[in-house]
Amino acid sequence: MPPSSDFGFFRTEFKADDSDDYPTFSDINYFLHDLNLLYEFSRVIVDPKYRGYHFSRFFAYRNRQRIDDSDQLRIERLRQESPLYIAAVAAALPATAATIWVLVQIFEKLANFGLNRDILKLNREKLRRELALPLPPNEASITQMTRESFTRQIHIREAEFIYDRIENHLRRNPIAIREIEVTYVTNLEKKEDKKE
Repeated sequence: MPPSSDFGFFRTEFKADDSDDYPTFSDINYFLHDLNLLYEFSRVIVDPKYRGYHFSRFFAYRNRQRIDDSDQLRIERLRQESPLYIAAVAAALPATAATIWVLVQIFEKLANFGLNRDILKLNREKLRRELALPLPPNEASITQMTRESFTRQIHIREAEFIYDRIENHLRRNPIAIREIEVTYVTNLEKKEDKKE
């Protein structure tokens, strides 16, 4: 059964570099874990709902509950071929848009996307427009999220060590994202059962 949302979904597609035809299982495992950590870390920083969240050295533990189930990324498609492809969805809320915008910024910093900069610029502008929709007063600060304000929030929340650790893990992982595409979809289709 697909997740439901009254607001639709943001679909974020990640396409990796295809330089390694046979990545190790551990590299893929670590990459997926670190990608999820980066999303959840960013969500905790930008979403006013998590303003009271206290970062600790246990933040990165695999079985740690960091954000609500309704705020988590969901895998729509995962294809481990050359290159790795991930389509993840999350409910289209202002905090989700800001979180994805931050992810795009971070991946742009981690890798020189080169030819894909125009695509990223369009995606950032689209996310900015999505953020311009009227927001409840307690979420108005989300629209002001910039790279500088995100970094400032990390400092205020005393989470630099955690952020640096996640970023360094992604930077050192041989799986590198080379393209990100963000789209808005109103609903998700039910996946058909595969019978063999």
